[in-house]
Amino acid sequence: MNRRLCFGLPTLALAIGMAGCSRDVPLTPVSGTVKLSGKPINNVRVDFNPDPDKGTTGRGSTGTTDDNGNFKLVYDDGREGAVIGHHRVVLTDLEPYGTKFVGRGDYRAEDKAGQKVEVPKASRFAKHYSDLPKSPLKEEVKPGMAPVVLEVTK
Repeated sequence: MNRRLCFGLPTLALAIGMAGCSRDVPLTPVSGTVKLSGKPINNVRVDFNPDPDKGTTGRGSTGTTDDNGNFKLVYDDGREGAVIGHHRVVLTDLEPYGTKFVGRGDYRAEDKAGQKVEVPKASRFAKHYSDLPKSPLKEEVKPGMAPVVLEVTK
């Protein structure tokens, strides 16, 4: 038998098997609202990260708030919902970036050609909400749970 075929078939089988594993993870729908000082806040990325310290495994779920501060979570594989169990929640304010995509690296007031570029504004809420180890936001995801309300401060 061809050597490539001998090594390729087990690798392909493993890849297909691993791809199927994520579909076996039970999810439950999660929705909610992000509020800043009691008022709904738009354009915020919401990340629910399973908390392995509390026995929750799996990948994270993400959503983005609409104009009314509402979000719905989508699991890493595209299905609606989040893994059942305890999560650490991280929020990222997308508003400072406007319509510009900002990649990694430092942000300069001028580009290489000397043209003025948009510099991101400060976040509308406290920085610790965007830092996984420091975020005080924690939620337990349960089947049939009510919408989550995430309150943040400046």
